[in-house]
Amino acid sequence: MTGALSGGRTTRPAVVAVAACVLGLLPGSGSAARDQREARLTAAYDCALPSGTRQVEVAFDVTFPERGVAGKPIRPRAVSVRASLPRQAVAELLPEGAVSATGAAAVAMAVAQGRERAGAEWADLASPEVKLPARGSVEFGFGGDVPYVTVGSGGDVTFRAGKLTLTLDAATAPAAGGTGTPPARLACAPARGADTLLATVPVEAAASSTPSAPDTGSDAPDSDAPQGTPNGTPKGVETGPRPRAATDACPAEAPKGELDPQRLPPVPAGGEVSELEPTSTCAVPVGFATLRKLKSSTLVNDPRGRRVGLMRLAMRLREVRAPGYVEYDHLGDMRLPDAEGTFLTFGFQPTTARIRFEPEPATIVNVIRPGRPPTTRVGYRQHLRLYDVRVNGVPLDVGPRCRTSRPVETELTGSYPVSEGGLLQGELDIPPLAGCGVHGEDLDALLSGAVSGPGNALKIRQGRVCGAGSPCTVPELPGL
Repeated sequence: MTGALSGGRTTRPAVVAVAACVLGLLPGSGSAARDQREARLTAAYDCALPSGTRQVEVAFDVTFPERGVAGKPIRPRAVSVRASLPRQAVAELLPEGAVSATGAAAVAMAVAQGRERAGAEWADLASPEVKLPARGSVEFGFGGDVPYVTVGSGGDVTFRAGKLTLTLDAATAPAAGGTGTPPARLACAPARGADTLLATVPVEAAASSTPSAPDTGSDAPDSDAPQGTPNGTPKGVETGPRPRAATDACPAEAPKGELDPQRLPPVPAGGEVSELEPTSTCAVPVGFATLRKLKSSTLVNDPRGRRVGLMRLAMRLREVRAPGYVEYDHLGDMRLPDAEGTFLTFGFQPTTARIRFEPEPATIVNVIRPGRPPTTRVGYRQHLRLYDVRVNGVPLDVGPRCRTSRPVETELTGSYPVSEGGLLQGELDIPPLAGCGVHGEDLDALLSGAVSGPGNALKIRQGRVCGAGSPCTVPELPGL
């Protein structure tokens, strides 16, 4: 890298700025809890319908840390709540002519340690749009971020599911017209005698000295963590604030475009292909990228920023079914906000730059096979454009056309269903840059030598999808 930067003092900040540009493409850093375990519970709930009380089966699937430490937040993650409603019950709640519905759920979670008690409201859990069948049960799956819990001493902490409130919002067939019907609410409580213990997390007492409590599934305390005593350890059981859903509402209209046939896998023998009318949904992608040549990483779609961008989805544009094989193909539009990076050239010279993403639609392929983990592959191309470069606050003009000479081929893979969200990983081969420099100064070769090339790792965590008209929850950043 030293040789690439030896061309002149005025060009060195631009190299770092373009590095920022390339890094801005990808998703975010953050610490991931270790030693986690999945907690599952299926419980009977009594739900109050207009015709009377009806029993409904509710399934909880949540990831908890294997153990915790007093004074450090215990964070439930990957929260999934599934409610299976009889079709007759749905018909009582929703207006005539309803063909699909989105929903939200709130669970009153009871948290206890010994004699200490606290309530944790798991609210704003969202469900993507669900098509309503003519008969049989209707399963709604809700998910989202929930508050952390902090305790002040060692001992087992239990999480028990309590009252459940569902809110369902119907969509009718076009011929039926808008009904103006407000969302339906369904109040449920655990059935008598139902076992509602979701998880027990053992907690170690806080270390007496600052050095080294053992590494556990609990995160380090946040700036907004409860401060019950001078050393930050709370008294009893305390719950953190509700996570924010810092996005605009998902648009009602699905994005337009066509799937890239080169990114679609071959149809298996005996497979049937169906072209479908897509559903408009959205998700939030966050993550980080590492630029190999500069040994540096940066955030994209920073969840701490003033505006968090959405990935719009045309959900289920195409479906392929074969024996032991189901494939759902979606179209994604990832128009994220322009990013701003701040860097230190040579470790001391502050440089900032704005990065604009110019993507083509993404083809998203989700394959499900019995007995195997689901697979998701996201493929798209985009140019990266650099502008508004400043060194020590002084503008450095790179011109209006400073961008990658050809689109950046991006392919990410993960093991999760798209509707639930999950971790995507891949590598970028960054093309040479072109159009950089003004007044006869050609910075293309210099900048390309500093940043172009293969092996640039990226991780993106895709959040759970949300339905049209709903805000999406922002997922946690993946581990660096």
